[in-house]
Amino acid sequence: MKKKYLLSGLLALFSPLALAHPGHIGTHGFESGFIHPLTGIDHLSVMLGVGMLAALFGGQARYRLPLAFVAIMIVGGMMGVSGLVMPGVEIGIALSVVAMGILLCSGARLSEKATLALVMGFALFHGMAHGMEMPLDSQAMYYFSGFVLATTMLHMFGIFLVQLAVSCMKNRVILNAVGFGIGMSMTVFGGSLLFS
Repeated sequence: MKKKYLLSGLLALFSPLALAHPGHIGTHGFESGFIHPLTGIDHLSVMLGVGMLAALFGGQARYRLPLAFVAIMIVGGMMGVSGLVMPGVEIGIALSVVAMGILLCSGARLSEKATLALVMGFALFHGMAHGMEMPLDSQAMYYFSGFVLATTMLHMFGIFLVQLAVSCMKNRVILNAVGFGIGMSMTVFGGSLLFS
C-alpha cells in the first residue's frame, strides 16, 4: 500500500525554477508541439503525475486515467484553438499542480471515479493552454500531434517510474518520505503559481 507514495517524489528532481511557458523551439510544427509539455514544470509534473496515479491504482485505471486525460486534453486543445477558452486557464493549471501533489501525497486514496473526474478537469485546462499556443497555419496538425505524443509519453514514463520504484524499494518509510516530499513540492510549487 505504501508503495503508492514513492515516485510521486521523483518530481522533486525537476527544478521549480522552470516557468509555465518558457520559450519553445520555434513557433510551428511537430517539434514545437512536442516540446511544449516538456518545458514547463506545471505541465510536466501533472502529466507525469497522471501516469503515477494510474500505476498506483493499477488494474484498468492504469489505462483509463491516461486515456481520459489525453482525450479531454485534445478537446481542450480544440477549444483553445477556436478561442472558446474558459477564464482562468493558468489558475486552473496551477490548481491542478496543487491537487496532483495532494493526490500523490495521499497515495491515491480518493476513489478512482473521483480521481478520474479530477484528471479530466486537469486535462481540459492543460489542453486549452496547449491549444492557445498552437499555430493557426498548415503546421497546426503537426504541432497538435507533437503535444499529444509528448503527453502520452509522459504518462507512460510516470507509470514506469512507479513500477521501477516499487520493484527497487521495499522500505515503506523511505517510500512514504519520498512520496510525501514530492507531493509537497508539487503543492508548494502550485501554490506559488497561484500567488505569483
